[in-house]
Amino acid sequence: MPLPTTHYADSNQTPKATICIVGGTNVAHALAWSSHISSSFTIDTPFGISPVIYFGETEGVPFYHITLHGSPELSGVAEQDVLLQVWSALHQLGVSDVLGGATAGSINDKYKLGDWVVADDFVDFNIDRQRSIAAAVLGAKTAARILPRYVPADDPVLRKILIEETAKVAGSENLHEGGVIVQAAGGRFETAAEITMFKHLGGDLVTMNVPTEMAYARQLNINYASLIAISNPAEGLGTWEWTTLSDLYPRFHTQSIEIYVAAVRRINELPERRRIGDSLRVHPEFD
Repeated sequence: MPLPTTHYADSNQTPKATICIVGGTNVAHALAWSSHISSSFTIDTPFGISPVIYFGETEGVPFYHITLHGSPELSGVAEQDVLLQVWSALHQLGVSDVLGGATAGSINDKYKLGDWVVADDFVDFNIDRQRSIAAAVLGAKTAARILPRYVPADDPVLRKILIEETAKVAGSENLHEGGVIVQAAGGRFETAAEITMFKHLGGDLVTMNVPTEMAYARQLNINYASLIAISNPAEGLGTWEWTTLSDLYPRFHTQSIEIYVAAVRRINELPERRRIGDSLRVHPEFD
């Protein structure tokens, strides 16, 4: 059951962690309501009060969790406002490492229902969503000095940890290392013709949120990698019903929690918080 939620005016009052699991439907509320979580809170941001942030520990290692998409309490709140609130809160809290995730439709014919993908690149077709939040969160003067790069698009250290921990839990035969996410515009499922186009462009799977998380994390100098569950064939590439998804969710929730909390412990053991070398560059004119 949900915990009572405390509201804090600023990050000085909150429980402390540097790692956050930003889960979608691959974990839903299963982690938030699990025995790993001990408290929950919201925090003031320049863009309004944040969504609920859960605090927990695994073998003494603290972490946060936010159910960013697939959460009923976020219905009626403008999507871009939620994104700004979440990523601003993570920046205020001093989070250095984020593990994301979602469910997705498979474009690559090697992906089976129930498989896991630790994708490492993306193509973004969500042109309505704000492309950069650096100026909004960091301030225009600071944002003007940075030019984020996405080669690689995620953090390879976190990606390696997720790959290794997923193989332990789900088996290497159900794991795909690397892959290109196509982020659709959202609001509806794609047409069969759109999926055919995405396939010709080199897309391996399609979802609606993870590439935005990859982009925003890099802009705020936060390490990020994601764990994606294959819940259905992409439109036109196979048949599925809503029960196809719902029947898979219990397995996704159980496996993802085990993978995420093991990854949190591994991240905590890293010798130092780091940025991959060429991911966030100062504009040449400011060198």
